[in-house]
Amino acid sequence: MAPQVTSFAVKFLGCKVSQADAMLARDALLAAGHTEAPEAEAELHVINTCCITGEAEAKSRQSVRRSLTTAGQVFVAGCASNLNATQFGDIDARVTTFVGTADDVAGAIGAGSGACVDLEHDVLARQPVAGRPGAPGARTRGFVKVQDGCDSACAYCIIPSVRGPARSRPASAVLAEVRRRVERGQPEMVMTGISVGDYRDPGEGLELGDLMVSVAAVPGVERVRLSSVEVIHVKDSLLRALAEEPKVCPHLHVPMQSGDDDVLRRMGRHYTADEYVARIRTLRAAAPAVNVTADVIVGFPTEDEAAFERTLAAVDVAGISRVHAFSYSPRPGTVASELGDRVPPEEKKRRSRVLRGHAEVRSRHHRTAKLGTRQQVLVDKVADTQCSGYTADYTRCYLPAGAAARGALVKVVCEELQADGLRGVVCS
Repeated sequence: MAPQVTSFAVKFLGCKVSQADAMLARDALLAAGHTEAPEAEAELHVINTCCITGEAEAKSRQSVRRSLTTAGQVFVAGCASNLNATQFGDIDARVTTFVGTADDVAGAIGAGSGACVDLEHDVLARQPVAGRPGAPGARTRGFVKVQDGCDSACAYCIIPSVRGPARSRPASAVLAEVRRRVERGQPEMVMTGISVGDYRDPGEGLELGDLMVSVAAVPGVERVRLSSVEVIHVKDSLLRALAEEPKVCPHLHVPMQSGDDDVLRRMGRHYTADEYVARIRTLRAAAPAVNVTADVIVGFPTEDEAAFERTLAAVDVAGISRVHAFSYSPRPGTVASELGDRVPPEEKKRRSRVLRGHAEVRSRHHRTAKLGTRQQVLVDKVADTQCSGYTADYTRCYLPAGAAARGALVKVVCEELQADGLRGVVCS
């Protein structure tokens, strides 16, 4: 018999796509009449998992075990479940695993516990159900999945095998979701996907930049930003959107992964270091105010000290303001796993520390340039001691307690540097 769920909590691990999937499941549960509750009180936990690294899989399993200490049932979906559902189903009979997307979890609640539910149909064209306005945990920022899957074959990445080929959601479905999110009080939309730059509307052929301009035109939308985009997908339509549409945020997260051509080739990346830098320069020429951040993998099996130094130099030449450093770990089933794990763990940690320190110098320069300027800040955190939010170019800005309500878009004068952002005061 199907469980009669009355309270639930939703959690996710990993990327913004995982978050978007988890939030769609949450929305559908709310719309079906269930009640969101704190984790410790919820009868059902829905967990969207990650498998980008072995550590991410381990953390996903840990999250399931933690949930079982308080929840009567745990539903598990997402990439790690798609990769190996048994690793979760074997934990406890109260765990139901789903092979498919988290968007399907709510509709499959009636499957009961202790089973693996295989969800084969594609849900990208489906209209996700909006949650109740003002529901607990409502976000100021809406993560809108416009694309899923990936056609690339990066040697270190397992994600294409668990997400499938690249496919785009119809623009009409995206815009319908955006309108519902505006109704729920979300003024900023984040376009996300596994390979979001691959986006092309299956009916009208709109590219990603065209879609972002259309989203910006929806009444009530104040900002449109991207979660991440590959450098080979920084196309002319995206450059036009950044240059011509004020609501498109001047921030792009463009994974670099390495600044060494041989490492990039062995990674299966589709550009050289010079090509990466050249495209970033083209981007800055079109949108001079753009803030560029990046991912870098350290300790890839063929990365020696000289290759690492070339990566540091590429970060400087490209003007990257913040780097997310990831230590390489082999994923079974990937091409790179056959190369072994040649760089010792302590050396990976050292390179990560050096890279983060190197990037912090650029981050400080970027933030220092904002001192004395006026910025718009979307407040997303409110506490007794202070509130904070992001500028359009994704710089965290802290404000005095009570300066603005959560969800408010306020003008701020930036007055001083903070360890991870700026501090300012609201101005007229």
